[in-house]
Amino acid sequence: MAAASIVLIVVPDREFRRSLEFALEVEGFSVASHASLADAMASPAAADAVCAVVDEGAFRIDPASRRTLDRLAKPVILLADGFSAAGDDPQTVLTKPLQGSALIELIQALSEPAAKP
Repeated sequence: MAAASIVLIVVPDREFRRSLEFALEVEGFSVASHASLADAMASPAAADAVCAVVDEGAFRIDPASRRTLDRLAKPVILLADGFSAAGDDPQTVLTKPLQGSALIELIQALSEPAAKP
């Protein structure tokens, strides 16, 4: 994993967002963290991110924001309370509460050179 790999985090809940920031930074990732998808997409880091970690709560705030993810053109890891939140979308889904290192391992795999589109 390159030390400069940027992960875009979109989580409305401040405490959960800070927890994810800490976990990813400890593993050597750079983090661009936002409470909303609109803010994340406006961030200069969005273009350079290897992936986005998006909590389903971001969709409750702005239901039309799911279409925004298509413009990102990056792998998206959706954090959901259950599988029903994923629908037919192609994102990878991890269910909460997160256990073990599943998120870290998935992001490391996505940041490998062969995984980039």
